[in-house]
Amino acid sequence: MRKETLRGKMVDLSTPHYLKIMTYNIHYGVGRDNRYRLNRIIDVIGNENPDVVALQEVDKNLSRTNFDDQPRIIADALGMHFHHCVNRRMGEGEFGIATLSRFPIRENQRHDLSFRPRFRLRRIEPRGTLHSNITLDSAHLHVFNVHLGLGIRERIYQRRRLLSKSILLNGTLQKPMVILGDFNDRPISVVSSPIEDYFHDAFRLSGCKDGATFRWGPIKLKLDRIYVNNQLHPVRAYISDTPLSRLASDHMPLIIVAELKGSNNGAP
Repeated sequence: MRKETLRGKMVDLSTPHYLKIMTYNIHYGVGRDNRYRLNRIIDVIGNENPDVVALQEVDKNLSRTNFDDQPRIIADALGMHFHHCVNRRMGEGEFGIATLSRFPIRENQRHDLSFRPRFRLRRIEPRGTLHSNITLDSAHLHVFNVHLGLGIRERIYQRRRLLSKSILLNGTLQKPMVILGDFNDRPISVVSSPIEDYFHDAFRLSGCKDGATFRWGPIKLKLDRIYVNNQLHPVRAYISDTPLSRLASDHMPLIIVAELKGSNNGAP
């Protein structure tokens, strides 16, 4: 039984009415001390005990991270189902994003978000979003794990791709839905406002103040976000700001506890 106080009331998070959802850019397990320690990432996630976690910057079979199969190691340590989505192949290894879940993952699909301008002034990494259909006790949860690019034109293109009928606005998708990850959006946003025309920022909807998940010198940025639709109602949202989470990666995890509204039993 997982109990937590929400709005002054003790609730059991192990019931099907609540979901604890996390997004975390793990910086392939290399912390702010420039040391590779995947066990710290596992401990940060394990301390929060989420139902669903979206990870970005995940390595598989790369020399810089001891050729570890990071998504499998993390999932096995936490007893979770997982799927790794490759965004970039690096020699014999892979770099990408991964979604982990306590519930069975019914199916996965990668949607390409790679920006390919005609004239390139710098190398632009391939990007994608991982759509996972997760089977809950009485519903299906659609999870879109996102890691957008660094350039403004790149993010505008990726936002338009996301907000298309082939991805987020696909009418065949049944609810509930969560879109989360590292959006790399800046204070002058080119992503957040258009997305909020269709989905809710979980932090704002829960009544919590926005917090920084990334620091660049003295500058604090909220690069990571969680958006939900009307069938998920966030009752708590927070950043895991602990000595361990501040050390384990250059990002800190963003977490929400959401109440599940209704169900779509048997629906895709």
